[in-house]
Amino acid sequence: MAHVSVRRSNDLPSCSRCNGPLILAARTGQLDTSGNPITLELCKACDAGNTAAGALVRFFASGAGNHTSRAKEGAELLLAFQKELMAAHGYVLVDNPGPATALPPHTGTPPKGAG
Repeated sequence: MAHVSVRRSNDLPSCSRCNGPLILAARTGQLDTSGNPITLELCKACDAGNTAAGALVRFFASGAGNHTSRAKEGAELLLAFQKELMAAHGYVLVDNPGPATALPPHTGTPPKGAG
């Protein structure tokens, strides 16, 4: 199992796309084609469109992230956001994959990065 570490911070880096403030930044264990860790970023300015990221921006902007009664909704939006960003980097999150023999062989282009 991969080691996962979560660290909360009030000092997030700037958005790599617009240099504005980030809502969320998460460094993954996967590497990009340059050998750098892939960082998942959520930016109010860049991710406000009609995507999973946009839905998550709207969730946090509405103040819903401060209500424990909406934790399940937030978790589902975070998962959709993670899947969307992983796909952008050539990865797929498989829900409950079961035994490795149950997965079909990969026939597409090789995924980007290492992992």
